[in-house]
Amino acid sequence: MIEVTFTYDLRPNINKDKYIELVKRATAMMLMADGFIEFRAHRNMLGSPHVRRTSVWDSLSHWAEFAQKPDFQDINSEFPFFVINLDVQIWGPSPITPETIKP
Repeated sequence: MIEVTFTYDLRPNINKDKYIELVKRATAMMLMADGFIEFRAHRNMLGSPHVRRTSVWDSLSHWAEFAQKPDFQDINSEFPFFVINLDVQIWGPSPITPETIKP
């Protein structure tokens, strides 16, 4: 299982309705993708980056297949109109603590 995390700041004075539409399109695409497990979105309570969007996938190959889809590439090409300081990270399980620890 892997996690793909996008962090970014929203550009000032964006059309928030169009940004929300773009985010909803991206999320809807993930929901239909093979190997997709879950999605989480967060706002930074202390400032920048403003947004963290994390998707969880069965495998890196599932994410790669999704990321190469032309529809997803189109969405990615629209993102720079709304965001700056975009960073994408792909995380895998820790070799020391591969499973979630809960009380």
